[in-house]
Amino acid sequence: MSDYVVLKGKKDRLVIQLAENIDFITLKDKFSLKIKEAETFIGEAKIAVEFTGRKLSEKEENELIKIINESAKIDVVFVFSENSIFTEIPEQVKSFVEKKDVADEGVTKFYKGTLRSGSEVNFKGNVVILGDVNPGAVVRAEGNVIVLGYLNGTVCAGVDSGADAFVGAFSLNPIQIRIGDVIAKNPTTNILEINKVKKTADFEVAYLKDKQIYIERFSKATLEKMVRI
Repeated sequence: MSDYVVLKGKKDRLVIQLAENIDFITLKDKFSLKIKEAETFIGEAKIAVEFTGRKLSEKEENELIKIINESAKIDVVFVFSENSIFTEIPEQVKSFVEKKDVADEGVTKFYKGTLRSGSEVNFKGNVVILGDVNPGAVVRAEGNVIVLGYLNGTVCAGVDSGADAFVGAFSLNPIQIRIGDVIAKNPTTNILEINKVKKTADFEVAYLKDKQIYIERFSKATLEKMVRI
């Protein structure tokens, strides 16, 4: 019974090993008890968590994160799961999210791999994709979306949360992009591109200003514009 939920510390995260042979409702009860016990030695902290041992749906993952938030003074800022594990949080991601204070804006989910046509990632927080988003793939997040690759599919940021969200990628060429309640279906006519030059591998961001979606290369000046809006 004690092995239903096992917590282990691992470098930059808390590893949560979940039993595969019990129903999810029972697992949630065991999980809640374990997290309450863990608060005594973890205390009040911002941590990354990694779920292992059991494949979780987006809904199940969100429910477990909610239990952590409600049962302990633990602020989950990064989430790893069986289909999204990589060795460690990339330094460039840490640097970027710290500059934009993403960690203070909600939980962040990492997904490793290319999203191909028909694939979807939906999350009640921020999403970081370590790979490309191909045409026909969809990423929806209540927070921000960062793609460490080419973004050529459909992306929705700030779903239900407003216009402060942003989208970042090494090349932004989405079929459709939505930030808050503003949608641009044809990038060539509806997205206002600040830099009228050929796209490179520079990191680009899309953000809202005056109810228009702007795309430009990320820089200190861009950050200042994003923070002011």
